[in-house]
Amino acid sequence: MTTVGYGDLTPKSPAGKMVGVMLMLGGMGLLSLFTATIASNLVARRIREEHDLSDIRWRNHVLVCGWNQYGERVLDGLVAASGRKTEIILVNAEPEDTTQDLVARYPNAALHYVHGDPAAEGTLERAHVRFARSAVVLADMSRSPAAAADERTTLITLAIKSLKPDIKVTAEALDLGSEAHLRRAGADDIVISGEFNGFMLSSAAVSPGMSQVIRRLLSFGEGELRRQPIPPEYVGKTFGEVFQVLRQQSGFLTLAIVTEEPALTLDDLLTDDYSLIDEFIRQQFIQAGTEYLRFEEGETHVVVNPPDSYVVRLHDAAIGIPRNT
Repeated sequence: MTTVGYGDLTPKSPAGKMVGVMLMLGGMGLLSLFTATIASNLVARRIREEHDLSDIRWRNHVLVCGWNQYGERVLDGLVAASGRKTEIILVNAEPEDTTQDLVARYPNAALHYVHGDPAAEGTLERAHVRFARSAVVLADMSRSPAAAADERTTLITLAIKSLKPDIKVTAEALDLGSEAHLRRAGADDIVISGEFNGFMLSSAAVSPGMSQVIRRLLSFGEGELRRQPIPPEYVGKTFGEVFQVLRQQSGFLTLAIVTEEPALTLDDLLTDDYSLIDEFIRQQFIQAGTEYLRFEEGETHVVVNPPDSYVVRLHDAAIGIPRNT
């Protein structure tokens, strides 16, 4: 099939020669088809990887939806906040060359991207939103007025929450009046762009050094604010005791206590005797494809500079400043 031979056996009759020609052409064509199929599969896989159409099998990753001028600082924070290789998926409609250059600038992060509209359910499904632990929605600053950009952010938040109600969504808003709409859309945390500009400017004028301290606390590197888990053995002890322990062990200066209450699931509401009514309610929620009740989502509470008598609870964590090394 791949060669005409060396003349050991050659056709003599016209019919034999015709069969020989057909065998040669058929063999070469079949071999070409085989190699072309392999090559096309390899090329198609490469194209899918470049355009993010390949299957993403990550779990517990972070989604960054949308893009603006502060996007790279968000990536810097996500990469610096984790001691291991951070798994991040960018979901936006930016030009392919721009996104590929961005991925190349973060070789130490498991950075991938999905090209498409982050408000579309199909795009979010390709990014495996159902297996993500959190999502960051950046404001589209190219839209004017600011309310139009916040409407877009609200739409993306609604799309994410509709696919995974228990995911933690942090949204960026340009207009202070949009905060209530984003809350109703399901955003867990909302950052208002320029919210602290007035404080920074006034403190720099009347309290020299204040703005430098705040800038250091909000910058990546030494002296930045961090979240420190409280060891389980200190649950039930007072804040004064925990403050001293963290300060002595690692030099961590605790400024606040944050309590992240888990979402209340359907099983938490139903009784344990599996009555007919409870079983009926459970089956209805299972058929609807949801486990969490919207009005029973978890909440986050923050106590800044708590009193020494404050009793540390199970879901508490410390917010503070690590000691410079």
